[in-house]
Amino acid sequence: MPGFKVHNRSNEIIFVSISKNSRPTGNAGEFEIKPFQHTEWQRDGWEDVVIRNKQNQKTSLWINRGGPALIHFDSMEKPLTIFNDYRPDPGFIINNLSPRTIMCFVSANSRPGGNSSWFTIPPGQNTSWVRGGWEAIAVKSQDEKQRKGDFIDNKGRQIKVDFLGFDEDFVVHEGPEDFIAAEHYEEAIRIADRSYAAGDSKASLPGGLTASIFKCDMLESLTTGKKGPSLADHNQIYTLALLINHLKYGLAEPGVVVSVTPDWVKVAAYSCEFDTIVVLGFPTKAIDLVAPNKMRPTVGTRLLIVSQFTYRGNNPNTQGVQADITMGPRTLDKWYNFHPLVAQFVSDDTHATLWKERMDEIDEDLWNDTWDYWLEWKARHGENFFRLGCPTKIKEMATTRVDSSLPGYTP
Repeated sequence: MPGFKVHNRSNEIIFVSISKNSRPTGNAGEFEIKPFQHTEWQRDGWEDVVIRNKQNQKTSLWINRGGPALIHFDSMEKPLTIFNDYRPDPGFIINNLSPRTIMCFVSANSRPGGNSSWFTIPPGQNTSWVRGGWEAIAVKSQDEKQRKGDFIDNKGRQIKVDFLGFDEDFVVHEGPEDFIAAEHYEEAIRIADRSYAAGDSKASLPGGLTASIFKCDMLESLTTGKKGPSLADHNQIYTLALLINHLKYGLAEPGVVVSVTPDWVKVAAYSCEFDTIVVLGFPTKAIDLVAPNKMRPTVGTRLLIVSQFTYRGNNPNTQGVQADITMGPRTLDKWYNFHPLVAQFVSDDTHATLWKERMDEIDEDLWNDTWDYWLEWKARHGENFFRLGCPTKIKEMATTRVDSSLPGYTP
């Protein structure tokens, strides 16, 4: 049964409430769960799960339903542990992406007794059929003057089929191997999009990218020397959404590989907001895993940087600029810090065309300036002064590191 099961593995009584976005008739009130007991909720989608104790301490998380999703609470000091192996019934979701209302029919060869009537689908809406293999899909106009059809195999999964118009082919989206992982990523994108829509800052050249969970996980573990939670974990959805927001809506700018040693790959990351660079350092063993096609870049390789910025605001700790930034003559002088991600190291190789498109829009003079600013940086700080380049460290002050040192070691 789709929903949630919360297990209280602590020694204290907890009170749990779960929103009812996906089930309006559900109860969103608090339920008491005694130690080593559990309670179940029926839900059909993403919900806000809130847990508090008698001291009114709270923890909460946006969680996807499962069959059911198992949520383990151990204490307020530990993150929630979530297990979710939900997979929907195989079938077809027919999306009407045309500007007109259509009638749709799906045969029932794989589901004897299934409803094979014609269903109306208005523009921008969809209808689903539970089916488990090859089926005939037919679409007709309401006046029955136009028709279109095809035989499609869903391979025992739930797949989406887009109808664009009677003169265009159906677009078939294959079902994912891991349905919950795919929903996790899609929801992170939606969170990122909502966050951007609620803001008031827009980049002149947005990155337009999304994050590779594999690359980000590898960079984090090999750069920090710590194996933290994966971005694929349910309790990391907001972290993943922040990274996607950064790569999708941050400012695209130039970056250049300035040094490659057996231990470190260093990248000069430029920002037009400061008219300067900071240098990012990556363990070479990490770059060998996350660089495009797993090919180690050479000195002079051009890379795409996507940056976000820290407002100065009224915070006394964010006035002026961070100490490792030396503003150039064309600085806009309005930010405290910038946070550069190297797109090729944190987004999937399938984005290669987008990387090139963004890089082609960057003025040639800025690429040359990036190298010149690197020479100034090296003269000012030395070659081994840099920020760590994994996502959790790019905001932090650059420090001096040496080859053969452990990541993060400061002599």
